[in-house]
Amino acid sequence: MTITAPNDTLYPPKPIPQGAWDTHHHIFEPDIFPFAAGRHFTPARASLSDLQSFERGLGVQNVCIAHGLSYGPDCSSLLYYLGQFNAPANANAPDQETSQGECQARGICVLDISTVTDEVLDAYHAAGVRSVRIDFFRENAMHDVDAQKRLIENTATRLNTWWQSRVRKRRGQDQDQDQDRGKWSIQIQQPHLEHWVVLRATIAACPVPVVVDHFALVAGSSHRAGDRTTCIQDSGYLRDEEREGLFALRDLLREGNLWIKLSAPYRCSNLAPGYEDLKWLVRLLVDANPERVLWGSDWPHTQRHEDRAGKSTSQEEAFLQVNDKRWVEGLSRWMSQREWQLMWVENPRVLYCNDD
Repeated sequence: MTITAPNDTLYPPKPIPQGAWDTHHHIFEPDIFPFAAGRHFTPARASLSDLQSFERGLGVQNVCIAHGLSYGPDCSSLLYYLGQFNAPANANAPDQETSQGECQARGICVLDISTVTDEVLDAYHAAGVRSVRIDFFRENAMHDVDAQKRLIENTATRLNTWWQSRVRKRRGQDQDQDQDRGKWSIQIQQPHLEHWVVLRATIAACPVPVVVDHFALVAGSSHRAGDRTTCIQDSGYLRDEEREGLFALRDLLREGNLWIKLSAPYRCSNLAPGYEDLKWLVRLLVDANPERVLWGSDWPHTQRHEDRAGKSTSQEEAFLQVNDKRWVEGLSRWMSQREWQLMWVENPRVLYCNDD
């Protein structure tokens, strides 16, 4: 069965709203924080000041720093950068004139769940961390759905055990405290659309929310065709098993325990700068559940996985040149004003700024 997005409306272009969040980007300063051995790529330098300039240029006030996998589970850099944003009266924040609450920065860490202690998790939480990236690369799980399931389940169990311990400690202090306030999520990325059929039950039963980034790496028609012209506005170019996976992904969004980031469109489409072959996919995801959609830049725009094939993992790679403003302007025409506000402001606050 071919999946066609039901909403073909073009809306007026819209500015990024006040209080907006960029929920996925990185900072790489290897001269200050050296990269880990065994990394799967070596990015060029992308500094804190460069990020601040980028976010100001877009008009984004709040950030969620995704700890770079090239750093491994050593989150020293993440904690430092969170401190730079979250310090009182901090001039490093992208824009101090935000009217959308106290949050400025949150973090997505990488953990070794076999060794991390509750005390470390408490410290990370106090610093602003609210999510864990599972490194399927390091775990050799990118193409192994059973390994992906195991990693999701084990990470969720560890987080939930720690979180329930926090709930028990808080219960004596505040009987009315909502036990889910401030709860962490898990973030994943894997390239097999068909895997969502298998992952569906695991994610539906997960005791913490699960976030998938980069459009779940669903290939647009230009990416699938390997050209810069193909622009098909339905799922007809996908294989049957991929469409079944897309159904499972859509249903997980509807059920509410899965969130998705509209980030890094260049990983799914060759039609820069507007990536028009992703419109049907955007509408499919937003129509499934507009309260589970987030925006992320993926700044500084590291290269696509397929472009690294055959290259040394220790060779420094340049960043892609992406016209983010053109992409955002086009994306705004595919969404209503209410959907736009949810994606940029309200949804990220629910996921990352629901403080305990």
